[in-house]
Amino acid sequence: MSAAFRATFARDGFVDVSAAIPSGIRAAVGAEVIAALDAHAVRRDLRIAATGGTLRRYRVVGRDTLAAAAPVAAAAYRSEQLLSLVADIAGEPVVPVPYVPEELIATRLETAGDTHGWHWDDYGFALVWVLRAPPPEGGAALEFIPGVSWNKSAPGIDAILAARRPVRAYPGTGTVYLLRADTTLHRVTPLRRDGFRDALCFSYAASRELQREVSHETLDAILSESPSRRRRVPV
Repeated sequence: MSAAFRATFARDGFVDVSAAIPSGIRAAVGAEVIAALDAHAVRRDLRIAATGGTLRRYRVVGRDTLAAAAPVAAAAYRSEQLLSLVADIAGEPVVPVPYVPEELIATRLETAGDTHGWHWDDYGFALVWVLRAPPPEGGAALEFIPGVSWNKSAPGIDAILAARRPVRAYPGTGTVYLLRADTTLHRVTPLRRDGFRDALCFSYAASRELQREVSHETLDAILSESPSRRRRVPV
C-alpha cells in the first residue's frame, strides 16, 4: 500500500490515505473535532496579502483549543504511526512543525460563499481530515496545482491559473489525504449552498526544513495572533 501511495504522491502532490488509518480513529477524531468546532469556532472573513489577497471565509479553531478539546486528535498528530506513514509516503524524514500554532487547525465552511481561497502552506506536508463534506453539487471541492513554489512578495496566482488548469477532487466525509502543501497551490472552492465542510489539518515539516527561517503571515492573520504570542519550539 505504501509504495502505491508514494508513487501517487510523487506524481500528483496529493494522495488519499484513508485506507491506512483505522476507521475507528477517523470516527473518534471526527466526533471530537466537530464538537470543538460547534463549541469554539471563531468566524473569519479576510483577505491574505501573502497569497495575493485571496479570501478566507470560514470558522476556525486553533491549535491550543484543539489540544484541550480534542485529545484524540492532538495525540494522533504526534503518534509514531502517523509520522511514520507520512514519512514513508513523502520519502524523507518528517517531524512536527517547529511553529506550535501551525501544528493543527480546524475549519468549518457553513454558509454559501464560504471558501478557503488559493494558498500554499508554510511547511511541506498537510495531512487533511475531511470530517464532514457536502456532495459534489454543494461545492467545497479541493482544487490544486502541484509543482508551484510560493513567492510571498509576488505570489502571482492569476498568472499560475492562466498557465495551468487545476486538478479538482471531491474528498468526501471520512477522507484523509496528504498534500505536498508548500509547492502545491491549492484551495477549497466556495460552498454553493449552506451546509458543512469541516476539516482538520495536521501540518508536518521535512527534517531539512527545520533550519530555514519561516514567516507565518497567513496563520497569524487567521488566528489574530499578536507578536508576543507567537511561539517556536527549539530545533
